[in-house]
Amino acid sequence: MILLVTGGAGFIGSNFVKHRLENTSDKIIVLDALTYAGVLDNLKSYLNDSNLLVPTSQYDLKKIEKTINQYGVTYNDVKDEVESKRLSSKLREFSPKYINIEDLNEKIEEVLENTRLAFVVGNIIDSTLDEKLMNLSDIVVHFAAESHVDRSIFNADAFVKTDVYGTYSLLEAAKKCEKLNKFIHISTDEVYGQAKEKPFKETDPLNPRNPYSASKAAADRMAYAYYQTYGVPVVIVRPSNNFGPNQYPEKLIPVVTIKALNNEPIPVYGDGKQRRDWLYVEDTAKAINLLIEKGEIGQAYNVAGRNERENMFVVERILEITGKSKDLIKHVKDRPGHDLRYLIDDTKIRGLGFKQDRTFEELFDHTVKWYLKNKNWWEKILREDEEYKEFMEKWYENR
Repeated sequence: MILLVTGGAGFIGSNFVKHRLENTSDKIIVLDALTYAGVLDNLKSYLNDSNLLVPTSQYDLKKIEKTINQYGVTYNDVKDEVESKRLSSKLREFSPKYINIEDLNEKIEEVLENTRLAFVVGNIIDSTLDEKLMNLSDIVVHFAAESHVDRSIFNADAFVKTDVYGTYSLLEAAKKCEKLNKFIHISTDEVYGQAKEKPFKETDPLNPRNPYSASKAAADRMAYAYYQTYGVPVVIVRPSNNFGPNQYPEKLIPVVTIKALNNEPIPVYGDGKQRRDWLYVEDTAKAINLLIEKGEIGQAYNVAGRNERENMFVVERILEITGKSKDLIKHVKDRPGHDLRYLIDDTKIRGLGFKQDRTFEELFDHTVKWYLKNKNWWEKILREDEEYKEFMEKWYENR
């Protein structure tokens, strides 16, 4: 079986790809645009110069030409100078294969004869690319999305383009693909909006309250509409707040851990009593695997960790693990439209056999210690990712 995994270099996507490669005999095609949160190092042990492919003509990148000079690798005729620098930074440690889009599928088939992973650098908004890759695939697992609430408040443009239009483009390609068995759309518990007393069920209305969750809700309903209207074999997954290794250092656990290690002030929104249900990323991968096997087409499935905790609990436990003082905590201005609580009922997927094998405390401590043991991974991002540094400075400068 061949899986197409969009956003496979991101946090949840890369953990799913690794889990699938380690526990099945499937072959996987990853499609990732390598935007700021797409990190090739997340899959480094599976990548080599032969299975990293860059189509030289793409909708979002125009014509890509590689030039090697005394300053390193540059990319000519891409969309703009910023895009050129980003590609240069992301790919400089690798020697990818640059190929014509017309030859892409033939090259992927050649790669998959010798290895189980083919990685294609490209954006899901490119309909030509989507159609080509869809025609090789039995299952699609669609992770690719802009996924940070703070960034969506700062600039919603990329969220609409990627989360909404990108999902539409993939669904259009899926509509034309007769061999596709399932289209697993990764949504989020945030589409329900702010929870009160009762956890949300899959049949509850969606009520997103920030640009990120609104873009995900739009994609969620677009996927469902393509099932109802065109018969695309969609299964929708709504996981709760994921945590684990390789999470980009803008989310709560890595931000707090890194700042604690660097003895920097730790920003906490408002009183820190916002509540989240924490789901370990490998358990998300297990849930998706279960839905590939048993998920009913046309249905949505909540996936909960059943580990609801306040943000302050998370911050204080990280300080305990790292041996740092609570004096580092700095309460800052809350973000606009901040949902105080997310909570979902996942009885439906538990009925299919989903369960967790380890406790939250065990997994949480393991996650924090992973960041302690893998400083090279996040120090490289902090050192080299100019977009990350610029965003963090702008977002917190008046808080």
